[in-house]
Amino acid sequence: MVKETEYYDVLGVKPTATEAEIKKAYYIKARQVHPDKNPNDPLAAQNFQVLGEAYQVLSDPAQRQAYDAHGKSGISTDGIIDPAAIFAMLFGSELFEEYIGQLAMASMASLDIFTEGEQFDAKKLQEKMRVVQREREEKLAELLKNRLNQYVQGNKEDFVCQAEAEVARLSNAAYGVDMLNTIGYIYARQSAKELGKKAIYLGVPFIAEWFRNKGHFIKSQVTAATGAIALIQLQEDMKKQLNAEGNYTEEELEEYMQNNKKLMIDSLWKLNVADIEATLSRVCQMVV
Repeated sequence: MVKETEYYDVLGVKPTATEAEIKKAYYIKARQVHPDKNPNDPLAAQNFQVLGEAYQVLSDPAQRQAYDAHGKSGISTDGIIDPAAIFAMLFGSELFEEYIGQLAMASMASLDIFTEGEQFDAKKLQEKMRVVQREREEKLAELLKNRLNQYVQGNKEDFVCQAEAEVARLSNAAYGVDMLNTIGYIYARQSAKELGKKAIYLGVPFIAEWFRNKGHFIKSQVTAATGAIALIQLQEDMKKQLNAEGNYTEEELEEYMQNNKKLMIDSLWKLNVADIEATLSRVCQMVV
């Protein structure tokens, strides 16, 4: 029996909800109330903030345990990370979906892969994600072809003006500049790779460009792995630092969250960068 259910009610889940159910509920509701999707709603930012607060508390085992036992009086919200940053790190931004599609973590959160009482089936998840990823890449390839068609047809000035307007619009999204840099890097690398197949591009032979591209891909995968490992280590460290029985003070929990806030965001971003780069590399190959 939990002391209060306000956070569960905000997400629309029962107090017995699993971690996967909480993440899925947050993803669905966050997309509905996100300020980017409700620019004319003066309460959009506040609603999004409340939803983000509920998710961050209930998705953290230690915070959730304290909330279940003591309600809001048993937790501190001072360590809550900006909900816009958390949403962008977990699921990306709707503003970028025409460029990077739905991030893998968002797809996993939205898939109906479990029935009540069913055990986790990694093979089933992989099969569904493979289908979702293929559809994602095919859609992005078609969008990229249509976007480039203006340039191919000779309307270069209009293409550049439209691209600059898009950069201005997208840079305002949470982590927009970082996503634009990632997208631009892959476009530039894939372009150099293709141009170098028949000639030396900017003095760099194709074989050198291929090795550079391959080296960056490997580095990206290693970086993603370090991000995942960091999150796992953070979870294990939390169990050690904060007594597994829940015998810790509010001050101890607050200090832990503040000290590890940057690590949590950086680790999530590393995972998403690898997803974006791998996806766009394949999309560019499909367009060529």
